Amino acid sequence: MNQTLVFFDLETGGIDPKRHPIIQIAAIAVGEDLEPIEAFEAKIRFSSKTATASSLRKSSYHPGVWAKEGREPAEVAKELAGFLRRHATRPALTADGKKYQVAQLVAHNAAFDGPFISEWFDRLRVYLPARKLVLCTLQLALWNAQSQGGTEPANFQLATLCRHYGVPFHAASAHDALGDVSATVGLFQAIARSMQTSSRAAA
Repeated sequence: MNQTLVFFDLETGGIDPKRHPIIQIAAIAVGEDLEPIEAFEAKIRFSSKTATASSLRKSSYHPGVWAKEGREPAEVAKELAGFLRRHATRPALTADGKKYQVAQLVAHNAAFDGPFISEWFDRLRVYLPARKLVLCTLQLALWNAQSQGGTEPANFQLATLCRHYGVPFHAASAHDALGDVSATVGLFQAIARSMQTSSRAAA
């Protein structure tokens, strides 16, 4: 691997990216050695009318904390875009053939987080300097389990996979964006080690 990866996690106020808000974002950039370089975390102000009560209960949301620490969405989006530009290593081309670089995002269950972050940036009219195709640790874990055989995890939720691969993940950190993204980085590292071990054994 010869590029920086940016792992990210979202806490949201629902499941519809076109209607529901992102209430917390965290990201960790890792280098070629998969060790963290820089971290980003922000709680985002939102109207409770745009969120579902059930989603807020599942997240780490607390009205008092958000009243104190919550920031305006556009401000967070611009700061996150700057974070992504600092860790942009994926080559891309403009319509007229000019070269530039974007970040390579990684998420657990990217099918959910990917559309959410793209829609959020579009709605705020802030450019997302990242590749639209988000790498997924859930899919990576599924592929690794099927390719190696043996006992598969009971399910492919983040907490279950962390237990399966021996990655530290405390229940108190679940559904907190920074806790979840830290666990996702650890899971990716563990799967990478597992794949390297299998490759050496096969050789």
